[in-house]
Amino acid sequence: MNSAALLIGLVLLLASGAGAYAHVKQGRQRKAAADAGRIALAVKDYFAKSGAEISARCHPVEGRFLVLVESEPLKRFRYSHIVEAALIGHVDKALGLRVDRVFWRFPLPVGAASPQDTADPKPAVREDEYVVQGLRQAANPDYHVAEDSWDQFEKARQEK
Repeated sequence: MNSAALLIGLVLLLASGAGAYAHVKQGRQRKAAADAGRIALAVKDYFAKSGAEISARCHPVEGRFLVLVESEPLKRFRYSHIVEAALIGHVDKALGLRVDRVFWRFPLPVGAASPQDTADPKPAVREDEYVVQGLRQAANPDYHVAEDSWDQFEKARQEK
């Protein structure tokens, strides 16, 4: 009888420990999800101050935060790594949370999925010279991308 009571007590102790662990883990996940929502709002506010319209989402992954920013391709985002550093600093200062990585997406306008579609670009309502320049280059039939050897690269660099 004594060993049976000990076994039942041990099973109850393990079950309560597993329940407590699950409760703590769910609490951490809820906190991470709430922090991710706060970070997404802080990112949107950061870009709203400069007048840029963006879409931002934040995902907690293994204790880190990944921010996904989607914006129209603007010239001011050409050096997005610099904007990214300022954005990470803003979130850290405003919320005390550390963003690990920022991923950018600059979708092309509707109908500009391939160079054939961009051959005759229609002027956008808010035309950006950076986008127009890129579309012109992509529509050029002589424009292509291919692999070259390092020797060919060095030769081309020395010719200039």
